[in-house]
Amino acid sequence: MILHLISADNNTSIIYIHEELPPNTLLIQSISSTNSLQWLPSSYIYKIYFNLNQNQSLYTTDKRIDREEFCEKNLCNCSFCLLTLNFLQTFSTNNISIRTIQIVIEDINDHAPTFKQSFIKLPIAENVPIGYEIPLESAIDNDYGIFSIQNYKLHPSINNPFRLIQTNKPILKLIESLDREIKSNYLLQLIADDGGSTPLSGQQKIEIIITDVNDNPPVFDRSLYQQSIPENNKINTVILQIHASDRDEYENARISYSVEDSTGIFRINEYTGELYLIKTLDYEKIRSYSISITARDHGIPQLSNYAQLIIDVTDVNDNVPNILITSINGTYYDNQPISLLECTSKGTSLFYIYANDEDSNENGRVSCTLNDTRLNLIYLTLNAYSLQISGLPLFDYETEQYINIKLNCTDNGLPSLSKSILFHINLEDCNDNPPDIISPLPFNETLLILYETTEIPYIITEFIIKDRDRFQLNTFTYSFIVTPFLNLTLTNNGTLILCSMPLIMGLYIVNVTVYDSGNLTSSISIPINIHSINETMILKKFSMENTSLILILSFFIIIFIASILIGICFLITFLLRHDKQSKKSLCLCCYSCFNIQIKSIRNSSCESMNSSNERTDSLQKTTIEVLDDGRNPSNRIHQYGVKEANDLKVINTRGVDQGDFSYSEKVERYLTHLNNGIIGIDTTFSDEGVYGSSDISPDQIQQFTVRPPSIISIPSSQQHYQDSLKRFEQLYSLVEHRQQTAFTSDSLYV
Repeated sequence: MILHLISADNNTSIIYIHEELPPNTLLIQSISSTNSLQWLPSSYIYKIYFNLNQNQSLYTTDKRIDREEFCEKNLCNCSFCLLTLNFLQTFSTNNISIRTIQIVIEDINDHAPTFKQSFIKLPIAENVPIGYEIPLESAIDNDYGIFSIQNYKLHPSINNPFRLIQTNKPILKLIESLDREIKSNYLLQLIADDGGSTPLSGQQKIEIIITDVNDNPPVFDRSLYQQSIPENNKINTVILQIHASDRDEYENARISYSVEDSTGIFRINEYTGELYLIKTLDYEKIRSYSISITARDHGIPQLSNYAQLIIDVTDVNDNVPNILITSINGTYYDNQPISLLECTSKGTSLFYIYANDEDSNENGRVSCTLNDTRLNLIYLTLNAYSLQISGLPLFDYETEQYINIKLNCTDNGLPSLSKSILFHINLEDCNDNPPDIISPLPFNETLLILYETTEIPYIITEFIIKDRDRFQLNTFTYSFIVTPFLNLTLTNNGTLILCSMPLIMGLYIVNVTVYDSGNLTSSISIPINIHSINETMILKKFSMENTSLILILSFFIIIFIASILIGICFLITFLLRHDKQSKKSLCLCCYSCFNIQIKSIRNSSCESMNSSNERTDSLQKTTIEVLDDGRNPSNRIHQYGVKEANDLKVINTRGVDQGDFSYSEKVERYLTHLNNGIIGIDTTFSDEGVYGSSDISPDQIQQFTVRPPSIISIPSSQQHYQDSLKRFEQLYSLVEHRQQTAFTSDSLYV
């Protein structure tokens, strides 16, 4: 045994060995420095002949290394037997390579030539001419090259009329004429020798029987027939037709055909020579057939001839790819769901994928694809891939908990064949989502806290936190920073509490950070304005005092026009007051005119002052409405007519019965006093007329039996009627008895 080790490159080694090695022979020691070699599935067929031990050394097994066996099983080329062993070499998860060991098995002369038949009989007519050739059966030697058959010998080589022609096929040639009467048979021995240093040989005994009839054997058109057919050729179809001829006549020229086929795949029509396929072919099992065809005539004795038929089977794409999947540690994938962390880093290898196709050439070349861009197929070697995480986009457990990945492998044949399998991946959760602050929402406005009225401790807000991670515990920690310093407490359950009021009022910014169990954070900023209620009142008063000058001027112009109209009404009333009935009618007319004008003044003032009043809050006022025209009850709180109050009597504070005057007369007298501008009544009050409201000093209010109602306590309609009438009586009493009353613009509003 001689071993030759040649390093082709860093990942390929070539070993030359002889066949018939002893069991457990060391071929190469320490292929890899690390225990990282694994058989690739494409080389599994060689595991019964070679063993890779734990020390990464390659040995032969107890199985005999027989070059001829490898050739017969199509494991190597018969002329040059080269075995390619592929191993997967893993240095790290992201660093893998293919290590190749090529073994060339050199032949030794371990097979002797053999013949199919150890003894044959050959009938030959006595009248065959000199130079007549008799083709003989070739010997078989399973060795190749120089160790195959090199020559044939005939024994005895003298004292017989036949000589052996030294060609690839042994042929007996007649060199002397035959005479059956002298000798009717000859016993010969055909010897085949191979080319070994000590040649091995095989023998066949031949008995030649001399006959005196039928002196022409059949002759084939060709001595060697060769035909190529595809492996999917239909059965019971004619492959080709064999033809032989015989120069004899009648029965001596009638030929029958037969084949010697141990496989039973072919059949020949003995009369026509048509060769049929009767069983299916498989290129992946047997790629060629060598058949011996015999043509025999029907003469006496029968003469025969031989021809050789070689049928080459061509490949068609009739095998789908076979997908084999192994994990990184070498175990097989058995279709069980795969657990994968959603945060697995890019470039991590999950599986090795091997796509084998028993077809040859392009029919056996396979390419694979995936239906998910989050995984990549990294090409390793022919039909071998590594399945890795691509990272684009990332897996997200919160979006999907399981994924079905379809792997499709297609060969390059025409038409192409493919096979698909599904990976079932169960995603596992990682802490990749920060906590979400559900409440409070981001503050668009400053949170206002009144310094005087807020009770301490004061709950500013309560946090509601959610986390999208499935197995994240709903326990969170908080931290906060407040600028400037403010005495705050943030409890474990997310309640932000103001513990005490600061010495300085103003704007405070509270920045709160929420942490989950994986220290992922979310933040929110809370602006807080701590202010005094006195400051608010000052601001409101300042806003009222700065009402637009244009609105004020418009108001006084309307008042001036209304005063002129009221003066006209007072003049007419004064001229007619001597006639009581006329006075009464005229008073009602004047009063209606007065009512309409005052109402117009009020509406105009409200419309002009509306935008200012909406921005300010007034102090609580006592509102008195004396009389209304009653044309639109839905817009008024109180309503009653003049004649409804004609018989009412009003008792003043001095106990003087004022029942002498009717209600309408009191209105007339009141308007007359106003028109004459008596006793220090403020102009604002005079312009208001009957419609108006004012604050009366506590001393003056105590003079009356009824206190006007507050705006915040709204009584029934009847109560409003009574209160309004009494309010008019109060105003009338003030004017009638010349009482001094201070009315200011701040205490009046229409």
